[in-house]
Parts: sequence; C-alpha cells; structure tokens
Amino acid sequence: MAETGATKLITFTGVAPGATVSSWWNNAGAEVYHLNAWPKVSPGVTASAEVTKVSSLVHGSPYEREVHFDVKNTGSSTIDIDVWALWWNWPLKPMLEAAVSTYAVPALGGAIVTSRGLDGLDVAGIRKAGDSTPAQSGDSWHLGSDTKAMTATLAGVLVQKNKMAWDITLSQAFPQWAQTMKSAYKNMPISQLAGHRSGVGDPTAAEGTALADTSKTLLERRKEFTRLVLHTNPGSTVGDFEYQNTNFIMIGAIMESKTGKSWEDMIKAEIFQPLGMSTAGFGAPCSDSNVNQPWGHTDSSGHRVATNGDNTPALGPAGTVHASLEDWAKFIRLHLNGSEGSLTLSADTLTHLHTQYPPTATSPDRYGWGWIIWDDVDGQGLGHDGSNGTWYCSCQVLRGDGVGFIAVTNIGSDVNGNGGDACAAVVGALRDHYLGR
Repeated sequence: MAETGATKLITFTGVAPGATVSSWWNNAGAEVYHLNAWPKVSPGVTASAEVTKVSSLVHGSPYEREVHFDVKNTGSSTIDIDVWALWWNWPLKPMLEAAVSTYAVPALGGAIVTSRGLDGLDVAGIRKAGDSTPAQSGDSWHLGSDTKAMTATLAGVLVQKNKMAWDITLSQAFPQWAQTMKSAYKNMPISQLAGHRSGVGDPTAAEGTALADTSKTLLERRKEFTRLVLHTNPGSTVGDFEYQNTNFIMIGAIMESKTGKSWEDMIKAEIFQPLGMSTAGFGAPCSDSNVNQPWGHTDSSGHRVATNGDNTPALGPAGTVHASLEDWAKFIRLHLNGSEGSLTLSADTLTHLHTQYPPTATSPDRYGWGWIIWDDVDGQGLGHDGSNGTWYCSCQVLRGDGVGFIAVTNIGSDVNGNGGDACAAVVGALRDHYLGR
C-alpha cells in the first residue's frame, strides 16, 4: 500500500467575500490527489470556501514539482482559510522500471493527467541504446499520430476565429480545382477526412514525391500533394473507414489554403504557445551529435538500432509533433476542461471535436477528429496511439472521470519492437491505480 496522509499547506488570512487568493506548494516526494479549503471560523458561524484551480510545474527530477492553486471565499464574511492537501506516495518509477525490463524497451514514461493538474509523472530507462544516459522527466518524445488530435483542435480554433467552417467542402477549400477534381471529392466535407471516411488510398509514387520535394516549402508540398490526390479516383470505398495519414495531411492543406499560413506556423501560434507547450516541435527530438534527448529505436534488423530519423516533414499534420510529457499533458487537459493556459475551446467546438463520424453496419469504427472513441464506465472515452516506427505513444482521455493517462517510449511496435505493448501496459497500470478499473 502506498503511504498516505494530510498536510496543511497554508493559511490565508482576511480573505474578503468573493475574493480569490493564490499560492503554491513544493510537494517533493509526494503525489497530491486532492486539495481542500477549510474556513477558520468559530462554531456556529456559516462560511464557505473552495479550491477553484490546481496546476503543476515539474522540474528537475520527477519529484521536484510545485503545485499551484487558487482558493475562493464563496461566503458572505471575511475569513481565514486553511488549505490542506491529501496525498499518497505512489512512485511511478518502480512500475516503469519493471515495464522497461518486461518489454525490453530502451525507456518508458507515463503520467496521470487530471482536470486539476498532474497527479504523477515519471520516466525510466535510457535515452539511447549503447549509451548509459538516463531518460529524464523533462525529455521530449515523438507523438506520431497523436498529432492528429492537435491538427483537429487547430481546425476548431480556426472555426472559432471564423477562418473556416466545420462543414467546409473540398471544392470550397480549393476553388481553383472545383471543376477538375474527381467527382467523389467535390462535395466532401472536412469531417469525412477527419473520420477517415474519404476513400483515399495509399499514396501513389507521384504523391510521395510531391511530399518529399525539398525544392518547395512545406505548404507548397502539401498543396501539390493534395492536388494530386483530388485528381485521382479514391482508392477504396468512400464512406468506409480506412485509416490514412493522407486525410490529415489534406486537413492541414485545407487550413493552409484558407489562411495562407503553414500548418507549422499555425499550430505553434494557436496551440503550442497558448497552452505553454514550450518543448513542442517537429520531427525526432534528438540530434546527430549528442544524447541530450531520447533517440528512436527499432529491432527490425534483428538487433537494436538507434535512429533520429522521421517521416518526411510535409506529413506534419498527420504525425510529426514531439513534446515532453508535461507539455503533452497540457493538451490532454485542454480536452478535459475545455480551457488550458490562454486557450479556451467553446462548448460547440468541444462537441464537434469529440463527435465520431457516423458509423455504418459495414464500417462500425468509431473515429472522429483525431480520436478513437468508445463508451467508458462514466461516459465517453477518447484515445489514440501514435508511432513513426521508431517511437510509440498512447493516451486515454476520460472526460466523465476528469482524468487522462499518457505513455511514451522510444522504440517502435510489432516488428520494430515492443513499444505498443509497453505503452498499453503503462496506461493500464496508471488507469488501475487511479480508477481501480
């Protein structure tokens, strides 16, 4: 059993009715799971107070963290207020270390993300095979296709800013091709791309060449790629679910067409910066010359190979973002709360982003706007896995429970390694600990 207890953090004195006061706690060595605000009043006196916000800052080793909180006097009298923290000391590292050993992966990281802040974050293992440098809690990890939910969220922000519409069609997005694109695409809405129901198939050789054309900007590459796709008949049945990165590359191109800005510039300005995701970037986080960040790995050759390679950068909207666990948690918390940092998603935006494309009898897959969707015990579950073949990550977002679980590793899955199984085990352990199910 984990050690538990209660600690009085602070007494606020002379808090006026309706006033909000703030402070922080350096809770080294313990995990906060609940804060309580207690009015200090004489017996028989009515007063009330509540904790209105909790956030956290992780720095240094996993247990060097600050918990920041706001407390409001919700009564009608000026009062003193005690703030108590109920805590447990359940270190993630032993679980992660065991999983590193069990699944033979270089490193693993995991975190519990609540609507109030982080309820646990840690990493175990090494950054690069053949090097003993340990992974650190602030390291960045390649998030692969978990980028798709970020691209979809960017689309939602643009809708909120009246830069585009939820029901924009491909003809409206690319009027210069409205008469020449294949008829299957002319009236297709962006939601059909977001749900992987467009019928696009594997990229042709010409489409792959367009994405990799370094003589053009990333915006120009995605535009030419999209032109080629729209002038080629669908590779599968329109309306059936077929997971294809092409769908989200094209969503990026739609946003670029409507704004004239690259997806990279937009997602930095509209998502990363407002959320405070200072570690977020594109491609593998490591460099050729050092081991100051984790490297990706693959076992496909029969022995472990470290690599800093990635998919072509033009694939960006479908899966090239990297970030630290703490910064990825900020994005997860945005989808729990609807607000994080200086970014707020309206109720309508959240509803759209969490709505699946209508399933059919022949294609029942529940997917929409960058999320796999299911019915969990206390409501809707959202999740996704991501991999570029040499990294792996996984997340679950349970809005009914106000919690999310994230896991990362620096190795691929299936023939490339045990990354998928390792991340699934970490998410399962975090979920079992927090929810008991």
